[in-house]
Amino acid sequence: MAGGSNEDEIIDAINITPMVDVILVLLVIFMVTANFLKKESININLPKVASADPNTSKSVQVALTRDGKILLEGQTITEEKLVAQLQRDLKFRPNMRLTLSADEKLSYGTIMKLMGVIRKSGVTRVALSVKK
Repeated sequence: MAGGSNEDEIIDAINITPMVDVILVLLVIFMVTANFLKKESININLPKVASADPNTSKSVQVALTRDGKILLEGQTITEEKLVAQLQRDLKFRPNMRLTLSADEKLSYGTIMKLMGVIRKSGVTRVALSVKK
């Protein structure tokens, strides 16, 4: 037939519209989930000293913010849960070292109270984090 279509005709072009749709949906999903993967930033002004121990990467990190929040490895935690978690960690790492980062504006008493909580858990190797 001159005016009809030939069903045996092979399509030379690939339709990429569905593939582009899928890629755009995946892009939106990744962009939305990327916001949930952000770590909470800790705003602590550490005191400055002339010399500091640079070998603090292998220790457990505990931070005390200016407003009194306690953070264990970047996650907010209560004093009771901190003691329980440190006691669990001590079972697996008996010589565990803990680095305490506290805001420079905090009082000595506030920091010593947290150090008492840490000692209550059984941790004896505590270092204070400072700026060099």
